[in-house]
Amino acid sequence: MMYGRRPVREAKGTILTQSVAFKAGGRLEAGCTLGPSEIAALVMAGVGEVRVAELDPHDVAQDEAARRVSAAMVPVPSDANLDVGRVMAGAVHITATCAGVVGLDTAGLTRMNRVDEGVAIATRPQFHRVAKGDVVATVRVLPYGVKRSVLSKVIEDAHDTIRVRAVLAETASLIQTVIGGDGGTAKGEAFVRARLDRLGVRLVETLVVPHREEALAEALLSARGEVVFVLTAVETIDRGDVAPEAVRQAGGVITRFGLPLDPGSRFFAGGLGAVPILGLPGCARGSAPTGVDWLVDRLLCGVSITDDDIAQMGVGGLLSPEA
Repeated sequence: MMYGRRPVREAKGTILTQSVAFKAGGRLEAGCTLGPSEIAALVMAGVGEVRVAELDPHDVAQDEAARRVSAAMVPVPSDANLDVGRVMAGAVHITATCAGVVGLDTAGLTRMNRVDEGVAIATRPQFHRVAKGDVVATVRVLPYGVKRSVLSKVIEDAHDTIRVRAVLAETASLIQTVIGGDGGTAKGEAFVRARLDRLGVRLVETLVVPHREEALAEALLSARGEVVFVLTAVETIDRGDVAPEAVRQAGGVITRFGLPLDPGSRFFAGGLGAVPILGLPGCARGSAPTGVDWLVDRLLCGVSITDDDIAQMGVGGLLSPEA
């Protein structure tokens, strides 16, 4: 690509690199291609020369390059729950068409960003929660053109590198346990409902039962939601505590207790048949982000979470500034 100053009458077909404002009103923006009408306007305004760029035969223009990269990243937008926007000034915004969490091929995206400094792909973090219409990624081609060989190399790793994992559950139940009465449950229900609303999951019922294994087991068996949340009057200390034991008495299993996240460490997960059961720690009664949010969003969107995944969360898992 050539950059430099050129007499206006010799600049046809080049790309204007500095905006030109006309005293009589109007302007030509940087990035526009100088055709006959633009040349005539410049001549009429008395502009003698302009700073321009000119692509060589092996270059792909900025907008076309950005369009090709974004199309390769999201070949079938409906399958990825994404919308690929129109290219403007070398940039394409990719937005979510539904609520969910972001799913990335992080290795592929890293390789794409290593190819050439002129092609830049920025995304939300892996598993970041998004709503419909949220921008998930931006593709930018920085110069006015890139080599075809560079573009081909970027596109090699682009296929299906980004998607939104949609919410799989439409309904949820909340079971709260109490000691000596039914007070103090409204706050927990409000914040659990708010967390579910963000992903469009409907809280169909809140069951309040005594903090005893038999009562909680009975409630688990009667719950109607596709996912069941348990919020106990006393935080769960280990796998033998009231809530995990109630899951087992109901015929379910506990698959995980404890997280290397603070707040949110006293969380447990299990299942009763095909119904996931998620035991929430006391911090779920507040609006501040907690480690629970990291897991609940993913589980509602069908993202499998291994023990290795959880172990890796500990790095950066101290979420509270007061800890």
